[in-house]
Amino acid sequence: MRNLKLPGAAVAALATSLLVPAAAGAQGPPPPTAANGGTVKTLAQGINTPTEFAFYKRNLFVGAYGPEEGTGGGVLRIRHGKAKRFKNSPKAVSGIAWHKRKLYVASKRRIVVMSRWNGHRFLRTRTLYRGPAGFSSFTGLKFGPDGRLYSGVGLNDQTDQKVDNGPFARSVVSLRPNRNNPDIKVVAKGLRQPWQLTFVKGNPNPFVSVLADERNPTPPDWVVNAKPGQDYGYPTCTQAVKQDCHGFAKPVALFDDHASPMGINPIGQTLYVALFGGLGQGPVVISMNTHGAQVKTFLSGYVAPVLAVGTRKGFVYTGDLTGAIYRVKAG
Repeated sequence: MRNLKLPGAAVAALATSLLVPAAAGAQGPPPPTAANGGTVKTLAQGINTPTEFAFYKRNLFVGAYGPEEGTGGGVLRIRHGKAKRFKNSPKAVSGIAWHKRKLYVASKRRIVVMSRWNGHRFLRTRTLYRGPAGFSSFTGLKFGPDGRLYSGVGLNDQTDQKVDNGPFARSVVSLRPNRNNPDIKVVAKGLRQPWQLTFVKGNPNPFVSVLADERNPTPPDWVVNAKPGQDYGYPTCTQAVKQDCHGFAKPVALFDDHASPMGINPIGQTLYVALFGGLGQGPVVISMNTHGAQVKTFLSGYVAPVLAVGTRKGFVYTGDLTGAIYRVKAG
């Protein structure tokens, strides 16, 4: 799947067709297989294009984008094998992050704060920040060790492979969780489509999955460790032709075209990355170190592309386009 403007038309069509059986209560798909032999448990079904997870105590929250028109997504809570959408959540969610008893939600041009959690629902929903005119969208969300909220800026498909002068285009940004003074700043730029991001203990800079474009020669997808002031050079540099990348920052990992890295989260110093297209034998979740080495397949056998990856207390959570959410012990 290339030129993945999430969720693209093909993704939306696939998600919709695969979600019908689950939503109707039919038996869901078989879970993927863990390379460590661990039991993969299906936690819920019927989530329309899962994008990101957030955790608070025993609560598991899932962001869902829905189909391309952005009407069937939202924030859901998984409990007792069922997923329930919060009625006051945005309808197209690309990222969520829990911080100080509040849930931060990326939805197109807005970052929304859902607060006053009473154990069952959020009593207040307010906009923290709305991108200016010409701004494309926010993607994944994660709080950094500096207390700022980080996100990627989504693809504007009207300017793909061209110069994009839109606000914060092709960048990772950070902002304060303060609606009166968000102080949004560019962290790193020259990234075609930064999708999800995460932090590893001891490293102040986010690891980001980045989706490549379609051209000849076909460029690889990236994972980068986005440091302040870096320029990765897109659209001049795609990492397909090395001399085009002279003077630009280097990704920590490159993946063959169609791999499409999506969700990314760590356990210790190991990163778990969802590969929407996989490594040639279908969608997988891989593990690798923070230098992009020791790449191993961790989960395989998905019946549809895998998007979301979350980690908590030694467990890996994933969500695919069938609408199913899975959990397995990493060790």
